[in-house]
Amino acid sequence: MEPQMLGKNFAVEIVDVDLASLDENGLAELRDTWMRNKVAVLRDQMIDDDTLVEFTRRLGPLFVHVRDQYHAESHPEIMCVSNLEQDGRKLGSLGNGDLRWHTDQSYTPRPVFGTLLYGVEIPEDGGATWFCDLAAAYASMPATLRAEVDGETASYSGLKPESTKKAPLRPDQVARIPDQRHPLVRTHPYLGHKSLYISPNHITQIGGKSLEETEQMLDRLVAWAEQPDFTYRHEWQTNDIVLWDNASVMHRRDGFPSEQRRFLKRTGFHFPEELGVPF
Repeated sequence: MEPQMLGKNFAVEIVDVDLASLDENGLAELRDTWMRNKVAVLRDQMIDDDTLVEFTRRLGPLFVHVRDQYHAESHPEIMCVSNLEQDGRKLGSLGNGDLRWHTDQSYTPRPVFGTLLYGVEIPEDGGATWFCDLAAAYASMPATLRAEVDGETASYSGLKPESTKKAPLRPDQVARIPDQRHPLVRTHPYLGHKSLYISPNHITQIGGKSLEETEQMLDRLVAWAEQPDFTYRHEWQTNDIVLWDNASVMHRRDGFPSEQRRFLKRTGFHFPEELGVPF
């Protein structure tokens, strides 16, 4: 298992890994390599849904997305991400447009620790996923900007227009995701490092600021965090699996032509319950 660095100081490609036959030692090595590098890319993973779910289960307690209309039929733990339709029904969420920076399920009491995205069909143009190393961004942050985030909290909502316009929610789904308050700087419960914890697609209020003031502060934080030193752009290949740590990174997506096909399968897992609430 030989990792190859993809980003400047984070994100690695791990080669020669067969997820279906990975023993416990191999799993521990992969997990350690991934956490130290925050994003891991596994190429040429031709796996079925059972294998995808079982591998995710081995990494942590499984996550099931509230948008159940996009679940795989036989596995509610798999959410389909696609622009495809069948008989007038959308097969997956998020369409083909740009997606703003976000961290997955930051609007829940115990946000998702790790997300896996499996590329089944990849468009020829666009659709790249960008990752931002929020631990490195925080560590390098100017003292004046750091003073604005240290000890501060933010309100995270799954109902912010940016997060719902591509995947509307039913009333019963809305009821399951009330807004949450989390720290704007979180500590990784395993690695101990501190990270900026921002999700511009979900944050509706920082401290006691107005929405306009909150957006202005988010713009300043994003401008700092998305510098080239802290970002990695992933150009998808068919059968890629990308695994990322939501306690250390945020991500966004480039749009792609609507006539080109994109179909990915998404799973996620939590920290253990006692470590799941950001602190």
